[in-house]
Amino acid sequence: MIGFLYDDVFHPPPLRLESRKPLWRDLQTTDVTNWWREDWQLATVVNSTLVVDPTIRLPVFDLHRRQWSLLNHFQTGQGHCNACHKKWGFTDNELCDCGEIQTMSHIVNSRPLTKFDGGLLRLHEADEAAVDWLTTYGTHTIIIIPKGFTCC
Repeated sequence: MIGFLYDDVFHPPPLRLESRKPLWRDLQTTDVTNWWREDWQLATVVNSTLVVDPTIRLPVFDLHRRQWSLLNHFQTGQGHCNACHKKWGFTDNELCDCGEIQTMSHIVNSRPLTKFDGGLLRLHEADEAAVDWLTTYGTHTIIIIPKGFTCC
């Protein structure tokens, strides 16, 4: 079956009817890699400068799902922060406990309790320190239990 398809594409049969337009008639070689690079450079995506060449496999692809997903939240600026929660209608307050607007960028770049040394650019490199930060981020959250509330 595959042999027949190969023969049809690379040694096309003569046209039988004028109305037919087989795909091999206008077959052109396309350099997908260059096309992808050019398309990426023209894209207006948040933090697109983090990826210089979209055809190169990044070290972040080897992260576990939780770390990879969390890193994507920081890279896209969309995740669990007060600014997004306000935008989504979950809260009325977009301020961080430090007084600034709490965005994903603020959490990784300037929030005193969670700031990652080197910011988002270094976090994107997914070195050992970045993976450790992504692994422990959110595990030191203080849970305030209302007075008089008992658990279990």
